Amino acid sequence: MHRIKQLTNVTKIKPHLRLAIILTAVYLLAGIAWILLSDTMVMQIARNNSELFNQLQNKKGIAFVVLSGMLIFFITYALSQRIQKKEQQKFSLEQKIHALNNANPGGIIDYNILTGELLMNEKMNFFYPTPDKKQLDFLTTFLQRIHANDRQRIQAEYEAAVASTNSTLTTEFKLLGTDNNYYTVMSTLFLIRNEEGKLERLIGEIQNITQLRNLQSEYFSQQLKHKHRLASTIIKAQENERNRWAQELHDNVSQILTVINLYLSNHQLKEEKNIQMIEQAKCLVNEVQQEIRLLSSSIKPPSFALTTLEQSLNRLIADISRVKNISFNFNSSDFDETLLTDEQKLMAYRIVQEQLNNIIKYADATHIEIALYFNKEESIANIILTDNGKGFDKNKLKTGLGFRNIQSRLQLYNGQMEIESTPGNGCTLAVNFQV
Repeated sequence: MHRIKQLTNVTKIKPHLRLAIILTAVYLLAGIAWILLSDTMVMQIARNNSELFNQLQNKKGIAFVVLSGMLIFFITYALSQRIQKKEQQKFSLEQKIHALNNANPGGIIDYNILTGELLMNEKMNFFYPTPDKKQLDFLTTFLQRIHANDRQRIQAEYEAAVASTNSTLTTEFKLLGTDNNYYTVMSTLFLIRNEEGKLERLIGEIQNITQLRNLQSEYFSQQLKHKHRLASTIIKAQENERNRWAQELHDNVSQILTVINLYLSNHQLKEEKNIQMIEQAKCLVNEVQQEIRLLSSSIKPPSFALTTLEQSLNRLIADISRVKNISFNFNSSDFDETLLTDEQKLMAYRIVQEQLNNIIKYADATHIEIALYFNKEESIANIILTDNGKGFDKNKLKTGLGFRNIQSRLQLYNGQMEIESTPGNGCTLAVNFQV
């Protein structure tokens, strides 16, 4: 074990110091070997001849210098060859790193947490401009350059990654550039840990994806506009079809019923035994005519070139009041309909009409309140309908055709719909849309 520790300690010596030690050791060993071997050889050759012994000693020194020089030459030549090879490898590596840096569109950062040493490529300087290569407070400073809306989330994600055993963290956020504009970036951070699992180093890459996100946003916006145009075309087609049916009901079916009513009113048919049946038939015909008028007025879209939204809703309320025992409270004093387009007016009219149909069919209500008001600061129109009907459990509500029609109309103007209802307490429908 002691031997292994010694070897381990040797391997920890710096390369240039190890090379100097090796050269010194070679020179010392060669010198000692030369002295021992040459003295033995000189003594054997000279024997008892002192004059020859002195001559050989002098020549031995010269030979040692020559041999030492040759040894140093070969060693330094070999070392120079190795150094030249290392320099070539270093140059090749630098060229590869430079090419990789140019090929990589993002910024690269290498941060040693223990020493505070910071290395960055040129592109990273755009997001983190600093001349110092030692940054003990790098994490704090970098966090301050993240947009305030993302800062807390990024800090929490980083702390969670450090606390875990994860080796990478990939996330997206907005980062401040040197031009004082925020850019959307995709960051991939590699967490380097030691054998004990302690974090020692961070290597990260930041990609500027602002243009990509802008293109995606533009694409989604175009898709939404296309969807709105399609929905608007469908609604216009529905309104045209409704108008045609209303015209058919008014011009054909209603006229025929009027003629039948005239025939039933003819004095020649008023014989005693038929009077009761005739009166019942007349009542039924009158009831059918009222239903047809109500149906015709409900499906025929109002012309806002000739009437206002308030007048159209009052007419709708009057038509319902003639055939249904329901009281109304209509308030539009805070509603400026001149700010709405004709399409928005028609949407508001259809929403009120659709909910009134729902109330008449399912609620058994006797009173309905309708309120229209306008939020000028936010340019939002609001419509609220409240009834005193039997209500329902909205958690068990399956969205019917009426509510789906309202939602589809609201989608054209980024509108929202809320329903509040409990069994026995009526229902409140609140909608709003951007003007």
